[in-house]
Amino acid sequence: AESNNGMALRRSLNVEELAMEEYASGRLPADDSDCHDKLSGGGWVGWHDEGGHIRALFRILCSKTLLGYDCCHNDGKLTVAKIEHRTVFLTPYQGAPLDLHVGQLMCGRITTKESLKIYDSQEIRLTCAPSRSFFERRRSKIEQYLRKVECMSQQDLCDLVYESVTSQICSLEKDSISTNDTFLSRDLKEVRTLSMIAAGLGGKLLSAIFRCLCFDYRHYSGGMPDLLLARAVYEDNENPTHTFIDRLVDLGDWIGEAFDSEELQKRRINELAKCLIDRDDEFLGCSKTSDSMTSSSRQRQKRGNQRNKIQSEKKEQSDEDIQNNPLPPKLSLDHNGRKIKVQCMFVEVKSANDRLDGRQEDWLNVLDRHGSARVCKFGSN
Repeated sequence: AESNNGMALRRSLNVEELAMEEYASGRLPADDSDCHDKLSGGGWVGWHDEGGHIRALFRILCSKTLLGYDCCHNDGKLTVAKIEHRTVFLTPYQGAPLDLHVGQLMCGRITTKESLKIYDSQEIRLTCAPSRSFFERRRSKIEQYLRKVECMSQQDLCDLVYESVTSQICSLEKDSISTNDTFLSRDLKEVRTLSMIAAGLGGKLLSAIFRCLCFDYRHYSGGMPDLLLARAVYEDNENPTHTFIDRLVDLGDWIGEAFDSEELQKRRINELAKCLIDRDDEFLGCSKTSDSMTSSSRQRQKRGNQRNKIQSEKKEQSDEDIQNNPLPPKLSLDHNGRKIKVQCMFVEVKSANDRLDGRQEDWLNVLDRHGSARVCKFGSN
């Protein structure tokens, strides 16, 4: 890029950004296997989020059924399920149940003699102490819901994402709860993008991913591939002379949001601004504004105050976004009278000397079984 006075501005690319450019242009070699052959051709757009959008879909799609605060009916009976419910939901304002990070392998079922327990002045007989794991407590509900997701079509998944976000907003307005939720504000801004990703992944892959996260969220919430790539193509080929690139859907025209031309221009400006930032930690290996521990401490305190101010402004902004910004229209898998198919692919990017760890290998095996996952390794040259 060049500034207004003609001075060249350069910014180095990391391996993940370089991989995204290669997949966008289609310069990477095609895979030998038949299942991956249709993924060649370029046109990919994506995110270096290491599973960020996947965790967002898990939170959105499972919040009401598996993660939400569903109060038990007051039928006068006290059951083991109700006791367990009260131990993981202490307040309706929790973001997630308290046992979400309790994995299956961390727990064991403890058998005890039949004993009489007193809880809330009511008697209940427990023959076995319940398992503490998130998955074990909700096994039947989890499997029932994942079977439903597995059978959904691409359009059904788009509708499910949209309806889930709409339901959360309506619940906040109905209960008069503060809409000061940065996650919900972000979901609202990219609900069509998340719908496209859900459609591209498909029901079988989403079900497999959610099962891993339910089984041990603490372990499987990390280790996902670096890149999530997506593209949309027209299913019908109106002109046989058209190439694959001609069949690609313009995401800015179809999705909007971050793919809109104005948003892309803002992103380019931000990238250029990064070239001009004078970072303290790049000045001869130390802070250029501090020569002593005292001034360094002041700088850290100043950065902390600025960070708190930014977080406070973000919360206020999210409240305004939810209240003022209407929901965009629901995403439909057709555009200009033509049907659209969405494709997604996961890519783990490695440099010459990097190796996969065990958790990354587990995720690649899971993702490649029902979807598409690759390892992109750059050589030393």
